[in-house]
Amino acid sequence: MKQLSFVFLAAGLAACGGGSAPVVPAPPQAQSALGVHHSLVYVSDHTNSLIDVFDLQGRLRYTLTGGVNKPAGLFVDASHNLWVANPGANDVLVFPRGSKMPSETLSDTNAPNDVTVCHDGTAFVADSLNLGGVAVYPPGHTNPTRRLIARQSNAGGIEFYVTCDDAGNIFATGLIGLSPFAATVAWRRARESGYYLLQPTATSESGLKATAARTLLITTYDAPSQPALEEFNEAGKSLGRGIHTGGSDLWGDIALNARQNVVFGVDTPQDMIVARKWPGGELVRTYTNANLKQPEGVAIDPGD
Repeated sequence: MKQLSFVFLAAGLAACGGGSAPVVPAPPQAQSALGVHHSLVYVSDHTNSLIDVFDLQGRLRYTLTGGVNKPAGLFVDASHNLWVANPGANDVLVFPRGSKMPSETLSDTNAPNDVTVCHDGTAFVADSLNLGGVAVYPPGHTNPTRRLIARQSNAGGIEFYVTCDDAGNIFATGLIGLSPFAATVAWRRARESGYYLLQPTATSESGLKATAARTLLITTYDAPSQPALEEFNEAGKSLGRGIHTGGSDLWGDIALNARQNVVFGVDTPQDMIVARKWPGGELVRTYTNANLKQPEGVAIDPGD
């Protein structure tokens, strides 16, 4: 499995607060009283095969274990469903908000590493082994109906992370070609015929996310080999905005909140999630607990 840090943008700067206090687990009565209107931070724990669920203040509220096996990338859709790329069980799980058991399971035997859902409800899964590419699941389908392949030198590729913009264009990072090389690729309108390769400056094997402004945030390295998050247009041209993310590894699995002003990043070597302002980069808060090992995905449910 791809073992890089993951990020997600928060549900609002004011809601996140300005401190970096350690996580304090909530008491059992707080867990049972958790309402559906609360904002939640989901973190996949790959080693322990579970999903930790925090509130925005960093308190651990509960965990999800039903069907979870070596989870990777996460995504929360517009209906507040949590999608879990679940490579240990060769599937993708869908948890309704507040449920501890999945309501739907998508079959995927190609090591699913990340998942996203477009506005029309179609799910796209980045596959990191075997057939590779991006598996496409229209609403109501539990098996892929087709696959987006990064054609390069008459060969396909494997994808690690995937995102969808408001127009239904699909973007992914991974390895492509006969002699595999890192690349960021795209398919216009989610069509195989719309495939193209982004400029080399946008190359990454790590996380990316489409923004409401039709730009891309991509985790990459800034000179001198400094882990960073940078903004590009959809052709892969740098727009000159970025932050150093710190830590010893690239972030992954990134996403934006409604205000697009806070970013949550998984620092895998330190087993924690780090929240920073975007585009300023100032530290907002860290999220962890004593049992968190090898976090690989993070997602935010902004609440109602």
